[in-house]
Amino acid sequence: MRKPIKICYILPDYNEEIDSHFFHIYELLEKLAGKLDIFLIVERSSVKNAEDIKLGNRVYIQKFKFIPFRILESFLAILKARIAGYKNFYTHYCYIGAVNAGIISRIFGGKSYYWNCAMNWLFKKKDSSKIGYKLSLKLSHYLVTGSEGMKQGYVEYYDLSPERVKVMPNWINLERFKKQETASVKQKKTLLFVHWLSKRKGADMIVSIVKHLVSEFNSSISDFKLLVVGNGPYKEKLSEEIKENKLEKHIEVLGGVPNTEVIRYYQKADIFIMPSMEEGFPRVLLEAMAMGVPYVASDVGAVREMSPEIAQRFLVKPGDVELFAHKIETLMSDEKTYQDFIKEELQKVKEYSLDKVVNKFIDLFK
Repeated sequence: MRKPIKICYILPDYNEEIDSHFFHIYELLEKLAGKLDIFLIVERSSVKNAEDIKLGNRVYIQKFKFIPFRILESFLAILKARIAGYKNFYTHYCYIGAVNAGIISRIFGGKSYYWNCAMNWLFKKKDSSKIGYKLSLKLSHYLVTGSEGMKQGYVEYYDLSPERVKVMPNWINLERFKKQETASVKQKKTLLFVHWLSKRKGADMIVSIVKHLVSEFNSSISDFKLLVVGNGPYKEKLSEEIKENKLEKHIEVLGGVPNTEVIRYYQKADIFIMPSMEEGFPRVLLEAMAMGVPYVASDVGAVREMSPEIAQRFLVKPGDVELFAHKIETLMSDEKTYQDFIKEELQKVKEYSLDKVVNKFIDLFK
């Protein structure tokens, strides 16, 4: 009988109540556990006992927070995995793990894979982050990113050889995220934003978009409400802007919600909005698509590549607040387009089902 492929997976964080995309990774690892031999290294965890994390054949939780000790502990944990026969190292975003995996695999043999899917070339990083990021790209044997368009971005801006960049899309658990059937067509009143609250993700445009909607909408649909789900550095400023513009009736900031519970907000939503200045392969759009929620989004990263044809009519140049608001109004008022959007996104999202991407992940190491 053929032995399973051995992989050391380096995960930045484990927390079952997490409000970020990491919960999707836990679901992937759970699926992979029966197909691969996984040595899981967790940099931070809300649980102390490795035995409580059922996402690998072996699990190691790092103990140190002090950066020099964290770096050394990470190096020793990865070296331990290599000594145990693990030759494939896959790091999700974290620089420390990626650099150490790159060094160990180059000295002691093996291959290191570094996942990153963000338009980092648009923004300046702090010096420490810049060094870690560049070393991760340089030392890893392969960069793994979400789409062909993102691959071209990395090749162009970081002078990477195309052969060193592999493409694997993000995924969605279609058993967990699925559209609820409704008995009748409802009036579209609820907008939804789910993301990290930062300027990079368009949080600073939320109030401006809503102000345009309030001024443009006729009275029959003027009682809409935008639910804002997420934490981040812009949260306090956003709350201040809402009060200053007297928009409490139209915008409600809910804060962070665990990914396991965020589904109930998609169930309430009629239209999803994502006014980001930068994206990679946004999972929030996969979540909206799986829940049958039409969206208006910035045309950045892999958004156009992952969107069905009809959705591409509702992608907006980043920063164009007026057009963004107009696209929302069109979706709210055009029932046929709205229903066609739902049909197309529910079909398109099947391409990114968890089961399909599990096989693509395994193919990376063959």
